[in-house]
Amino acid sequence: MSHQNKATPQDKISVVIPTFRRSEGLQAALESVFLQTIMDHTLHVLVADNNPTPYEKQTVERLSAKFNHPIDYVHEPEPGVSNIRNAAMRVVKNSRYIAFLDDDMCASPQWLEALLETSRYYKAGLVFGPTHAVMPNKDDRANLYMKPFFDRIIDREEDGLIQETLGTGGCLLDVTYCEISETPFNPDLNERGGEDDIFFDHLRLTGTKVAWSSKAVSFEIVPPSRATPYYIWKRNFGYGQGPSRIQANRGWKGIPGVLYYMATGTLQLLIFAPNLIFRRLLNHPSQTKFLALTARAFGKIFWNDRFSPLLYGKAMA
Repeated sequence: MSHQNKATPQDKISVVIPTFRRSEGLQAALESVFLQTIMDHTLHVLVADNNPTPYEKQTVERLSAKFNHPIDYVHEPEPGVSNIRNAAMRVVKNSRYIAFLDDDMCASPQWLEALLETSRYYKAGLVFGPTHAVMPNKDDRANLYMKPFFDRIIDREEDGLIQETLGTGGCLLDVTYCEISETPFNPDLNERGGEDDIFFDHLRLTGTKVAWSSKAVSFEIVPPSRATPYYIWKRNFGYGQGPSRIQANRGWKGIPGVLYYMATGTLQLLIFAPNLIFRRLLNHPSQTKFLALTARAFGKIFWNDRFSPLLYGKAMA
């Protein structure tokens, strides 16, 4: 892939880090941003704080002085994953490029440069790169089966245009190729999540190209509280709801898609649930894999909001 021209001042680059009660994670994410191979005058870093009080403002001021680089700050006290992302989008609306990094993630030094290069080369409005999970207990035998469900990776080694979309953390938008409303992330999904699935589906349907950047590596730091069967079930049930919910959001046109994914989930359940029971009886660590797969199958079937696990916003507070 050939290198494109460096960004001009009007091609402002914003890195957005939404945060909620993770001071240590926020600091680690910011430190990884300030190790990026791209560090020029067009770079803008924004911390979007969803704590009830502006708790992270002092952290931002301290790190801004430490790195001799400005970090902007916005406080959105109304809890919710959509609320905080929308608040950040309003602040960075004059940026051409918007990269997202979560407060439980760290970026590799070439992460931003690789995202930008891929976006420019393919004229892609939405770019994803591989996110690798860092598990809390390296000696846990279940990690072999648990880690893949925290990774966000597609089966592709080279850069190129893709049809899949992944999570917001680690992705890049080029807004010149995107149709973006004033509230791109649906506030109805503040506590349940999946707001990014709906937004990205809208982008694809309105002509935005999606690309994969194999060198734009980031890492999700998984805390011990998430490396549990309870969280694995909740996370993957919500993940399984995603395809069915995307189709339902399309209205009448999406009904065939909803029925397809519900049928797929039913067939998967007939395969994965017996495997889960068998491995649990043997107490084999692979039971974690089939717990996640069974949860995803259930999610495809029971995709309605009334079944959705509450993972963000007021539920966390």
